[in-house]
Amino acid sequence: MKILYSINKINSLDFKINKPTLIFLKWDLWAWKTTISKHIINNLLKKSVDVTSPTYTYYNKYDDVFHFDLYRLKDYDEFFAIWWEDILDNNEWVIIIEWPELIEKYYSPDIEVFINKTNNEDEREVEIIYKK
Repeated sequence: MKILYSINKINSLDFKINKPTLIFLKWDLWAWKTTISKHIINNLLKKSVDVTSPTYTYYNKYDDVFHFDLYRLKDYDEFFAIWWEDILDNNEWVIIIEWPELIEKYYSPDIEVFINKTNNEDEREVEIIYKK
């Protein structure tokens, strides 16, 4: 089901997450990537954490949550060369992956989140699909 959320209501998003879980986040550019990830991470850890975009670091780790951004990777070989498949293959954590398209052939998410912009700059359409 797709639901519209305003920026000030984003904390009302309800995710049912248990470890281990692989989450794929799919969306348009500038569609609140870090905002949604921060909400998930802070709810999982039950504390306020300064969540930053991993666009240039490729991933950030917050206790037992990994937050990946694959936007700048060219292909799966590049992902493999960095040894990240070890994290996914031995998953004991919650792993959030932004821009997962280049690994979809090799990994299936437990949860997919689709986020789309609307005509209202302060609003997004969010769909959460539980696969397992």
